[in-house]
Amino acid sequence: MAALISTVHVFDEDGIAHVFGPGAEVPDWAARKITNPKAWDELPELKGEEVEIPARGGAGSGAGAWADYAKAKGFEVPADASRDEIIEALDAEGIPTA
Repeated sequence: MAALISTVHVFDEDGIAHVFGPGAEVPDWAARKITNPKAWDELPELKGEEVEIPARGGAGSGAGAWADYAKAKGFEVPADASRDEIIEALDAEGIPTA
């Protein structure tokens, strides 16, 4: 089971901030929003809701977010892959990116 290794702040759907630290029980809705893989000892396996396609620009559009999305879709991502490389590979496999 994935566990946080750093403290994170996550805003819920009402804009209320929640703080989770190492060892905290992180609900799925919050885990989906923690897109920095360095926050986890290993990436969590999320159940339930479909993973949203990450943004193409701005907050939440980095390689980490795209790598998490690709992994959720069952696609292997090299550790050194850039955001653009991940998007190109997903497009080539027919996995939605927009």
